[in-house]
Amino acid sequence: MKHTLASAAVAAALLASPAVAQRSIDGTYVDSGGYTEITVAPCGNARCGQITRIIRRKPGEPDNDVHNDDPALRDRPILGITILKDLRWDDGAWRGEVYNPEDGETYRTEVRPAANGSLEVKGCVAFFCRTRVWTAAD
Repeated sequence: MKHTLASAAVAAALLASPAVAQRSIDGTYVDSGGYTEITVAPCGNARCGQITRIIRRKPGEPDNDVHNDDPALRDRPILGITILKDLRWDDGAWRGEVYNPEDGETYRTEVRPAANGSLEVKGCVAFFCRTRVWTAAD
């Protein structure tokens, strides 16, 4: 019986997944299209990401948040918008919301540090997700 209990304990230890340590995502990144810089920093007990620089404008896109569902917000400038909101460490990723000014929608997001100091940002609606990689700003 002792041998069986010891074997079960060893098997459980081997099968248990190691906890993933919380990794910092604070820093400044360039979006996957090279249009904006986003700075990720603490905001209260969470992390947020704000557009802190317009690198280049998309052809035909205005300077304001014209696609926002809320008409009262459509005049606000893109520069300064918080696009990553309420990111909290949970089960190996930073989870919260991402706002996309290109369509005015907010999505569920998972954010993880990636290779070379970049950031992997996954936005999801139901089971459909799209991942973008934001490179570290120079």
